[in-house]
Amino acid sequence: MSDLPSFSKSAVIVFKRIIAETKGFGLEIEEKDFSRPWGGFVRFTEDSFERFLTAYWEGVDVPKVSAKRDPKILMAAPHQRLSLQRHRRRSEQWRCIDGPAEVLVGENPDDLESHRIASGETIQIPCGHAHRLVAPGDYWVRVAEIWEHVDPETPSDEDDIERLQDDYGR
Repeated sequence: MSDLPSFSKSAVIVFKRIIAETKGFGLEIEEKDFSRPWGGFVRFTEDSFERFLTAYWEGVDVPKVSAKRDPKILMAAPHQRLSLQRHRRRSEQWRCIDGPAEVLVGENPDDLESHRIASGETIQIPCGHAHRLVAPGDYWVRVAEIWEHVDPETPSDEDDIERLQDDYGR
């Protein structure tokens, strides 16, 4: 895969696995980025949403809303963490696929609660709350994420991020 600049062989396997897995579920990839310093993500088309729920949210009651939703898989490398961030135009629902994962969440970035979520467990991140995904061990963490847009007329995107702290100087 030519879009894997500096990752180890194990990372290449993880990224190839997610591509093959999602194709097997019939999901259409809208965007993928494996160049993040912490790992990468794959975002799927809105038309793939129901198949995404079947593949990664089986047994979880995901509320139906009229707003557009964006399904996504986050992949965090061992001992890496995403930036401490918040979003103004979306809330997020996460389900741990491969874990356990550590998730820090709080209304105030100086007062975060740590949640350890095992594979299969979920967490809701309200719009405007600070949050961070952490891969705490010697293993890759994968999280199925659903964006819930606050305003369907102005949906969130990858630019709807306020980084409050970042290990990678971004």
